[in-house]
Amino acid sequence: MRIAYRADPKSSNGLYRGLLPMTALGGLRGHDVRRLFTDDARPLEARLDGVDVVLIHRYCNPPALELARRAQEAGAAVMWDNDDDMGAMPRSSVTYRHFGGMAWERRLAQMRALFAHADLVTSPSETLSGRFAQWGAPATGVIENYLADPCLEIDQRPHSGITIGWVAGGEHAMDIQRLPIGEVLGRILEERADVRVVSVGVGLGLRHERYEHIESVPIWTLSQTAAEFDIAIAPIADTAFNRSRSNIKLKEYAAGGTPWLASPIGPYAGLGEKQGGRLVPDDGWHEAITRLVDRPRELRRLAKRAARWGASQALSKNLDVWEQRLAEAVELRRARGAAVRARRSAA
Repeated sequence: MRIAYRADPKSSNGLYRGLLPMTALGGLRGHDVRRLFTDDARPLEARLDGVDVVLIHRYCNPPALELARRAQEAGAAVMWDNDDDMGAMPRSSVTYRHFGGMAWERRLAQMRALFAHADLVTSPSETLSGRFAQWGAPATGVIENYLADPCLEIDQRPHSGITIGWVAGGEHAMDIQRLPIGEVLGRILEERADVRVVSVGVGLGLRHERYEHIESVPIWTLSQTAAEFDIAIAPIADTAFNRSRSNIKLKEYAAGGTPWLASPIGPYAGLGEKQGGRLVPDDGWHEAITRLVDRPRELRRLAKRAARWGASQALSKNLDVWEQRLAEAVELRRARGAAVRARRSAA
């Protein structure tokens, strides 16, 4: 296929949903892949010449709408992709002021306008795809997030004691407010002299000599960071926004061979010991964590399963999913074109 795409490579979302899979499709599968730079001065017609399908990640502003319209006119399929339900962002979230309220209403109107020129709308979860269908997407499909292969090249670094870690962006501050995880981790630090707690991104506000807060790490080193945890956690509150999220965090943990504990919500529901972890109800975090601290054999068993599952989630092993969805968009475009021609002939 001849594929053109637009995504923001400066964001982790744009990497997982644009740059990484498109680069792999070109380098590993031999597709003709073109990145549509926003500052390219060449006429859009020239950049779209001969293209079979255009992938647009997240963008739905006027330039993206124009891109979709022009791609449609050129006979190319349009696949629009997004991986977060910004309309479900809770008011208590630090990012609500940027994406909620009137900003969301404007974005929703832009999305609906773009859907008129799209053939397929994709996301990493069934829940989010269902939301897009409600908002007028012509057809929807799921593509999970997969791990860049270099992220699986882990340097194991032995250490003493047990490290409990959580990698979480700023939007998880809401989860800290709604779940007792900070209190639980503080209690475990007091009870267990051999336990350390590390949080990356979100701060837990714990005042303890064995607690460390790391503001951020590059996406390429997330799995390496997780590999230095003995237990990785992914607590999320039961909200519409969280139910639409991706399961990539557990894959990042597993890539480092780290056993994980996660809330049984949205993207994590249905995962478990086969994938190297366990699901934990809101009131079960203390018991779940201390059980693994006290049972090293269980911890080692889960670590082996996590490593196997993480390896299976490499992007190179799952490119078929991207190929199938892009091909589906092309077929939908052809079917739509044939239906239009049939109506014109009948008229």
